[in-house]
Amino acid sequence: MTLETTATGARGRLERITDGVMGAANVVATLWILGLMVLIVADILGREAMGHPIAGVPEMVKYSIVGIVFLQVAHTHRKGEMIRSDGILSWLRRRWPRAGMTLDLLAQLCGAGFALTLAWAVWPKAMRAYARGEMEGVQGHFTLPVWPFLLLIVLGSVLLAASFLLTALDTLNAKKDG
Repeated sequence: MTLETTATGARGRLERITDGVMGAANVVATLWILGLMVLIVADILGREAMGHPIAGVPEMVKYSIVGIVFLQVAHTHRKGEMIRSDGILSWLRRRWPRAGMTLDLLAQLCGAGFALTLAWAVWPKAMRAYARGEMEGVQGHFTLPVWPFLLLIVLGSVLLAASFLLTALDTLNAKKDG
């Protein structure tokens, strides 16, 4: 077994694990969306039919949107479904393939850097919110802890960085092959 085969095998395992975690996060977010839909309908029915809305639905929806986005963003990027304008990149790849691949590699590495910077910036806030027991909502009416949503931002950002790095490796391999 050569060093290249070992590296490819380890990378393949890393990709399968990372893709599995991203896929699981995507499924959790999708189920979360379905749960929110049920909650919102129940809140409307409670409000209109019985005169008693469900406490805290606006707060739950507000924070859920953030959690859902960060649970799904890495999977979206990894599947190549992230919105991006690549008109210049496509033109560059046709005209000067190496320059296009280099620009794509740079973009992927910048994306990984930005995602890791976000995770690094939010991590202390999540730990502080947990230590202080920070809550959102109206005391005595409805409150929910803030730290789980901050941790989802960190998790989603780390997964997004992994997706950017794996895509950068794919770009490097395409550059070597091409």
